[in-house]
Amino acid sequence: MTGLLSAFLPAAMMILMLSLGLGMRPRDIAGAVRAPRALATGLAVQMIGLPLAAVVIGHAAGLDPLLTAGLVLVAASPGGVTSNYVTLLAGGVVGLSVAMTLVTSLAAPLTLPLVLGLAGVEGPAAGGLWRISLGMTAVALAPLVIGMALAGFVPAFAARVEKLLTPVARAMFILMVLATFAQNWGAMGEAFARVGWAVTLFAIAAPVLAILAAAAARLNAARSRTIMVEATMQNVAITIFVASTLLDAPALAIPGLIYAVEMNIAALVIIGAARMVETRRGANSVT
Repeated sequence: MTGLLSAFLPAAMMILMLSLGLGMRPRDIAGAVRAPRALATGLAVQMIGLPLAAVVIGHAAGLDPLLTAGLVLVAASPGGVTSNYVTLLAGGVVGLSVAMTLVTSLAAPLTLPLVLGLAGVEGPAAGGLWRISLGMTAVALAPLVIGMALAGFVPAFAARVEKLLTPVARAMFILMVLATFAQNWGAMGEAFARVGWAVTLFAIAAPVLAILAAAAARLNAARSRTIMVEATMQNVAITIFVASTLLDAPALAIPGLIYAVEMNIAALVIIGAARMVETRRGANSVT
């Protein structure tokens, strides 16, 4: 079962990114650079705000130092690739989401050891981090670039493929959420009594911190939702890989196993809330 899920998740992720790419243009990502306030705000939340929140929550909860470091590892991990698709479903700015994911993924080999060091844990060697970071970035970037290339050079064909692929991608997203639940539910149940409520508090704090930062930066609703999604959806696969493989410290992965489930629940809540707001706004405009 685990092998099947391990094979399914990357394939499903590639379908999601291809579907996204078919509806994007390079200017969508470049727009995040040309209007950097939202990008800078989002990166500040992810790379500074979330690790600080994890440290505060870990100490306030009286967690074992290793579990606090595990929560910090979750917070310091780059944005999850599925955040780009969640952003689309939540009515956010996909180009901004992709830009944030790329920056945090490429910066992870530098930021993860630094943040772990501040949490009192010797970070992994950069070589292993570069391999996993570049590998996962390539898995996401390649289908995205292919989709954008098709949309740019053969737009009519790309539009037909996008129409066919959109319902498939949505089904893949639902299956990915369910697969994450299936893969982590047992471990989550075993560890929840030790660290569960602290992870839950972090899962609530992440989007709230994003909302506050976006409001302070006076960002519009779509950019605010994007930063909220990016702050919530962490790349837990990197968290678990770093803890279990590079550091040989499985206890560090415990908060990540729980967060893998909780962040998907939070993502569904964000999508549902965004859809409700848009539906209400549409009804008000009609009346």
